[in-house]
Amino acid sequence: MSQIADAISYLKRSLTLARSKELRPYVIIPLIFNIVVFGGLYWASGSWISGWIAASTADWAFSGFWSFLNGALEFVLDAAIILVWILLLALFASIFSIGVQLIAAPFMGFLAEKVDFQVTGHPMPEESIPAMIVRTFKRELRKTWYWLWRALLVLFVVGVIYFIPVINVFASAIWFLWSGWLLGMQYIDFGADNRQVPFEVMLQRLQQKRWLVLTFGAIVMALTMIPLVNLFIMPVAVIAGTLIWVEQLSDSEQGTVNS
Repeated sequence: MSQIADAISYLKRSLTLARSKELRPYVIIPLIFNIVVFGGLYWASGSWISGWIAASTADWAFSGFWSFLNGALEFVLDAAIILVWILLLALFASIFSIGVQLIAAPFMGFLAEKVDFQVTGHPMPEESIPAMIVRTFKRELRKTWYWLWRALLVLFVVGVIYFIPVINVFASAIWFLWSGWLLGMQYIDFGADNRQVPFEVMLQRLQQKRWLVLTFGAIVMALTMIPLVNLFIMPVAVIAGTLIWVEQLSDSEQGTVNS
């Protein structure tokens, strides 16, 4: 229970730190980026699909005796277009954060570095900006490979369980917990990566605090499912994940790796 309480506490602290003068720019800039990209793609997709529906149904009209149904037909088509916008919003809310995490990874690395330095007072290992960008991008690809084949395996298991009476109620819970673990790893790794701690070493550390990582990731995942909230939860989660790494999972030896 203490690890669960710790996860909640770290998220509360991260909300306070995100509003601090030192970290505010690192939170606002990704927020603007997310809004521009999210809004642009959402509007472009919705406009294209709505236009396609309107063009495809332009000749749909009753004549003669059945012409009184044209009003109902227009209502149905308008409702279909509204439904498209709603479904697109749900779709973007569920998958958008994955793409943003990959694109914004270098900037989130700067945010994690700032949090780390505030807590420890120890500078990061010296590294040029181009080298850092390349390293963090490679790290994101490494993490993607880590979860991709495992996610397919878990999905297969969940699919099998789903068709078994009684225990199929656990299918959604298994997927939710697995996804929570992945998100916890994703955000905690920013702090480990800045200290150039090998990915495998970071995973070993996470296993020592399973409930902390799982609770943290599950809460973040639940928040990413809320439209608009998912636009700014990423920098807050990066702050919390860095705090968890520095205060719970790192030690003096890891904190000075390659420094």
